[in-house]
Amino acid sequence: MVLPFAMTGARELLEALPPHETAHAALLADILDVLHGSSPAAEEQPSLPPAEELSPGELRVLRYLPTNLSRPEIAGELSISVNTVNTHVRSIYAKLQVRDRSSAVQRARELGLLAAGRPR
Repeated sequence: MVLPFAMTGARELLEALPPHETAHAALLADILDVLHGSSPAAEEQPSLPPAEELSPGELRVLRYLPTNLSRPEIAGELSISVNTVNTHVRSIYAKLQVRDRSSAVQRARELGLLAAGRPR
């Protein structure tokens, strides 16, 4: 999915988009990470205690946690109920051994489950 953006030189346009004003902020962040040459596989991973493996549903919800979308908005994007999002978020927090959304995002990035953040 990133190839068309890389081939057309759309990086400057994507950087100009305010991530909080799009429902696809997670995808936008991933595309920009690739265009900037950063990827979780390319970076040295710190040695952290292993987290319990996340389910595919939990990983789908996890991708939206770095965005400013609320839980009902995430549910709408994924076409699932808010209760399902809440269940996945609780499970994500438990498996990553964190207590809040920002800590979950940070821990997920440290474990390579999300693209590394870059200064904005």
